[in-house]
Amino acid sequence: MGLGLPSSRLRPDRAALSLIALFLLGRLVLAATLDFTVDESYTIANARHLALSYFDHPPAQSWIVHAFMPLLGEGHAIRLPFILLFAGSSWLLFDLTRQLFSGEAGVWSVLTLNLSVFFTASAGTLVVPDGPLLFCLLAAALVIARGLFPAVHPPSPWRTWLLAGLWIGLAGLSKYHAILFALGVLCFFASIPARRAVFLHPAPYAGALLALAILSPVLIWNTEHNWASFAYQGVNSLPRASLHLSNFILNLAGQAVWIFPWIFAPLVVSAWYALRAGRKREQAWYCLCLALPTIAIFSAEPLWGDRGLPHWPMPGWLMLYPVLGDFLAQRARNPHVRRWAIASTALLIGLSIMIVGHTATGIGRVLLPSLLGARDPTLEAFEWTPLRTDLQARGLLEDKGLFVIAPNWIDAGRIDQALKGLLPVVIIGNDPKNFGFLYDPKAFVGHDALIIGQDISDDQLTLARSYFDAVTEAAPVEFGRSGMNEIRLRVLQAKLLQRPLPSRYH
Repeated sequence: MGLGLPSSRLRPDRAALSLIALFLLGRLVLAATLDFTVDESYTIANARHLALSYFDHPPAQSWIVHAFMPLLGEGHAIRLPFILLFAGSSWLLFDLTRQLFSGEAGVWSVLTLNLSVFFTASAGTLVVPDGPLLFCLLAAALVIARGLFPAVHPPSPWRTWLLAGLWIGLAGLSKYHAILFALGVLCFFASIPARRAVFLHPAPYAGALLALAILSPVLIWNTEHNWASFAYQGVNSLPRASLHLSNFILNLAGQAVWIFPWIFAPLVVSAWYALRAGRKREQAWYCLCLALPTIAIFSAEPLWGDRGLPHWPMPGWLMLYPVLGDFLAQRARNPHVRRWAIASTALLIGLSIMIVGHTATGIGRVLLPSLLGARDPTLEAFEWTPLRTDLQARGLLEDKGLFVIAPNWIDAGRIDQALKGLLPVVIIGNDPKNFGFLYDPKAFVGHDALIIGQDISDDQLTLARSYFDAVTEAAPVEFGRSGMNEIRLRVLQAKLLQRPLPSRYH
């Protein structure tokens, strides 16, 4: 095989499994070491409440968390289903690349995917919707590829398209990106005249109906909640009046960082070669069609809107890893390619140790206090566990019917995670996200509350005082890593809620 990683004597399938197992072990260590991120705390808080769907995303990640909570609890073990899903995704990527190109290309695609920081450290480890999304998209891509490029006899169109509909529907239960994947499939068949006959067969339409049926919980939830989720996603995508080239550049740079520049560069080069070859290389063209709608839309959006988040196009980049695998397999005998693979692996390990070590201990701020300034981004992966101990020591959690008011969804998720769901958490503000759907505001009338948060505005306090008999400030809670006071939370006691708090969604 010429890889040198893990062994040139291994068959491609065994080499791929060896890589998957090695990276799986690494992610298990990462999951056990790293605190929950902001998004994970938010997800776990909302997943306690089973629903047809949720405000930010479709329900798959929350359903997974809710289903495994009785078995795994609410600690870091709840990441295990997502870690196993990504191991499965890695195998599906190998199988897809082998189907399209070769087994050796499949091994390279698995290696490079797992060397990419977003896929291995976020989608492959954390409680995020990308875990089930990527698994289902790769399964759909593989099912369709087997129908398009059969090794011996093509499967039945009914089997191909019903399975594709199943996986695309499940992907849609994970994240709305599934719509762009389906658009990519449509683009592939529309762009190749010899493939257009598929539109005359009823099987693809049956598959589309199956996907819609699987998506019905999302549709029902939205009809019951004034299309809140669709409206939220739509507003985020609305174009602005002027161009923002800097937003586009920063977003693209963020994508390169999320993948790692030394992986991103060959990924772009391999995609460029595939684009130049065009439709005559159908296998590579298939990957391009699946990838480009997602990459193009989420990369171009910052030109007319907000900067966006660089991980949004990642499901599109995922579909180019088979092309990258084939590109590297053709050059595997070049010693520079081997050195690049070894150096990329060493960089991932070294950077992981540095970043995770600092995230877990704050050692960088101990050694170099002025380096990160007042806002250390790694604090987003630092749990507020000391909050519950402090409040219990002061006897502030003993009142019957007590609830918590947070200033925003980020603090609300952190507080809920720290209190392990002991008290209901609501938000007084304009952006409650899914917290705005969890409780009926009337249920808290006549009860006391704790107002807790990092940045509680004067307007929020003024509003709270108008709804309670009295609001008094208590001593703040301060804590951090390695004995530092990195987090300071204001704590206020609010007595006797007179009328329902204002709610955006009730």
